[in-house]
Amino acid sequence: MKKIYFAIFSALLCTQVSNAQLSLTKAFNEPVIGDVNISHRWDSAGVLDNNPGPNTLWDFSTLTTNTGVATSNYTAVAGTPSASGYPNATLAEFDGNAGYTYYKATTTATPQLELLGIYQPSLSINLNNNSAIIAVWPITYGYNKNDALSGTVATATAGLGGTCTGNINTLASGTGTVLLPGGLTYTNVLQVTATQTINITLMAGPFPAGTATVISTNYQYYHSTQKFPIISVNYQNITGSFSGSSAAVRINNNVIAGIKETSLKADFSIFPNPATDKLNILLTNKKAENVSVNIMNNLGQLVKAIDLGNSTTINNQIDLTGLSSGMYVIKTNVGSASSSKKLVKE
Repeated sequence: MKKIYFAIFSALLCTQVSNAQLSLTKAFNEPVIGDVNISHRWDSAGVLDNNPGPNTLWDFSTLTTNTGVATSNYTAVAGTPSASGYPNATLAEFDGNAGYTYYKATTTATPQLELLGIYQPSLSINLNNNSAIIAVWPITYGYNKNDALSGTVATATAGLGGTCTGNINTLASGTGTVLLPGGLTYTNVLQVTATQTINITLMAGPFPAGTATVISTNYQYYHSTQKFPIISVNYQNITGSFSGSSAAVRINNNVIAGIKETSLKADFSIFPNPATDKLNILLTNKKAENVSVNIMNNLGQLVKAIDLGNSTTINNQIDLTGLSSGMYVIKTNVGSASSSKKLVKE
């Protein structure tokens, strides 16, 4: 219960340019069976600027890589563990572990996407009787939709049941330019902000067992080249009988593939590139700080970690034996600074 994942807006959306303004539509933006969304976790040393408004510059260029990867698979409802609990659902999102989010897509009378609930081994939320509308198509800058929700809650591990009420506000809140690590720049970006408030009351039979309020704010940035956001920034805060807070920054896997070599105050050289079984790494470590290298595959998974010591000059050879051919990211950590380069393994 300390971490309640409520993936309301993680699904959405492809983008389209119309008269120089992005428009999110059902035909291009709504997730369908067979879609896969892979995103990579990135870290920030400070507070990120998610200011709304037109012609805004959102600078995420100083983010540093993290090994976390999230994968969402959109599947048919039939065959999922709790399909019977969501009879009106038309689409299920599988989080790669054991969690499912259930949606209902409609074409008439109003083309929209609704959230019907989530299922996890420890917690389930069912909004069948009063779903949360997360998109009424199309969505352009200035779109503002507020919708109330209510339903039931069950905790399998604690054996408790209860109710939930709340609302979700979805706002197409900004347009502008996004700067990402590696010198990547995306113009004509649409910022969509989804703020959700969920009030949960748990009961043990006729007796109150606890309450909690979950407030999540998710900033997502859409570009015409990608179906899913190029970057998303999520903040969540839980108060009441259960408490906690979290923040997460994720960048689209397709964008990761295009990130150029980044330099975040820890410049280094690698050769040869492409490499076969050996890779040389060279860097200057003026402050004699601890140096380490992480090698990650194209899914963001850590496949090799090496401690290079704290010499003022690092000139080491890394054994690549056992790594499959393909694209890798070499991340060098020097004290609190880090930088990354792409490597092709032949």
